[in-house]
Amino acid sequence: MNRRRGERDHYQHRAFVPKRPATWWLRNMKYFLFMMRELSSVFIAAFLVLYLYEFFLLAKGSDVHAVFQESLRKPGFIAFYAISLVFAIYHSITWFGVVGRIQIVKIGSFQVPPVLVTAGAFVGWIAASAAIGFLFFALL
Repeated sequence: MNRRRGERDHYQHRAFVPKRPATWWLRNMKYFLFMMRELSSVFIAAFLVLYLYEFFLLAKGSDVHAVFQESLRKPGFIAFYAISLVFAIYHSITWFGVVGRIQIVKIGSFQVPPVLVTAGAFVGWIAASAAIGFLFFALL
């Protein structure tokens, strides 16, 4: 190859880009569920930003925080919270469902079966949720 510096090839190459409609993921249930799981992250992130904003307003004083709390009781925010809760539960279920395949647990030379690891994750999630729920209602 006797090319000088800066000399380009005389041909142009193009990458193959398949034509795919924007709704390609709606045609297969597995792809749809995957995209819903990814969308759940957006709602969870928005909820967390709103939660952090509430802490910011709490630092500004109880009057400012009370006005914000009142605005959260509007139907739009309640719908947002309901959708965020559904997405958070779906995201958690799908995550704990794959824990057994991702996390390998060994006790000595014995490897715990993936089904038991997954079951342990679900039991731990339910136990932690029940403990938090109990503390919440006990402190009311």
